[in-house]
Amino acid sequence: MASLPLSGRQIVVTRALEQAGPIVEVLSAAGANVISLPLIEIIEPPDGGAARDAELANIGSYEWLVVSSPNGARRVVAVLQEAVKNATRIPHIAVLGNGTREVVEGVAGIKVDVQAEVPSGVGLVQSFPMHANGSPEKRVLLVQGEGADLTVVSGLIEKGWDVTRVNAYRTAHCVPPSEIRAEIEQGDAVVFASGSAARSWVSALGTEFRGKVVVIGPVTQKVAASLGLEVHAVAEVPTPEGICAALVVLFA
Repeated sequence: MASLPLSGRQIVVTRALEQAGPIVEVLSAAGANVISLPLIEIIEPPDGGAARDAELANIGSYEWLVVSSPNGARRVVAVLQEAVKNATRIPHIAVLGNGTREVVEGVAGIKVDVQAEVPSGVGLVQSFPMHANGSPEKRVLLVQGEGADLTVVSGLIEKGWDVTRVNAYRTAHCVPPSEIRAEIEQGDAVVFASGSAARSWVSALGTEFRGKVVVIGPVTQKVAASLGLEVHAVAEVPTPEGICAALVVLFA
């Protein structure tokens, strides 16, 4: 029987624990020995989510709800559930990727109207409709993580929409335990799915690493490179499967 494409490879996955499951599953299925090293955790914004919740309380006043990540989606599903239960007007919904769509559509009666054809901020803007001139219904509520770039905000404004952006969550750095560092240093590759994870890695472990660095997309690549990390591969599609494919090609 032929060996799996990542058999014998030690792959360090740096995603937050609540997000790591899909990529761990995909890499393990390809034969990799996955070393889980959560370098970030997802926490509430500094205001405890007060600004987010205040806008979500008036969700029926918006024409569109735009959610750019599963983390953001998890913080709006309770409001959507209440809206369905109370027959409140629900805006059209746009999302960036499959993971976000799955969280949103986990609410009975909710369907996503627009999903980015290319799962990126630019792709989301490109897939989003232009605002019809003269229409009074132009309010968009954009739910993102603290520190997200302005690609989606500026892009939607350019398309004629009135955008209100709220921080749904923020990321906090985690310090890896000393007992796992020796195992990490022997890894064949490390995977970064966000710029925050790359920053935490460099803060805790520096830029020297014997293995390869693989990132989920060009935004994370830019952050990693700015920190002094050499990036060896970028996933063509920003999904667990895309990361796995990049690793398979890298080690072929």
